[in-house]
Amino acid sequence: MGDGVTATQVVFWILAVVMLVSALGVVTAGNIVYAALFFIAALAGVAGIYLILAVEFIALVQLLIYGSAVVILILFALMLTRARERPQALFGRTRPLGIAAAAGLLAALIGGIVATQWVTPGSAADFQPIALQQIGDVIFTVWIVPFIIVGVLLSIALDGAIMLASPDEEE
Repeated sequence: MGDGVTATQVVFWILAVVMLVSALGVVTAGNIVYAALFFIAALAGVAGIYLILAVEFIALVQLLIYGSAVVILILFALMLTRARERPQALFGRTRPLGIAAAAGLLAALIGGIVATQWVTPGSAADFQPIALQQIGDVIFTVWIVPFIIVGVLLSIALDGAIMLASPDEEE
């Protein structure tokens, strides 16, 4: 493998533990708000992995889109639909099936990691970074129509959630 453990490897394993604990917190939290907070921590760990891989733009998108927008959407949906906590739903008849499925997925992931022949990256001279200016140019020239369509669809979804949550007016 190597002569020793590098600082990057230490940071990776710390982030991996944070993501694993946070993911378990998402699944086992009895309160949906706590689950959303654990979800933010897990997604922040993923952003940290992207930073280790030197893809800062993807890390930023991970934090801005997933870490904030998706969690805020979850919390809005909870507030607007007036969802109540149902702890009994967490311990239903299908819990053993869920545990078995999770164990099977974990075994498959571990098997894939062990069976993979990992390659070492090339030298830093082979690395060609992409400037944020280039990404912005592509998004707002080539992909502008899908970008606007997604924005409009998200606005419609939020308006629909607000209309569904508003109290019915009696006439």
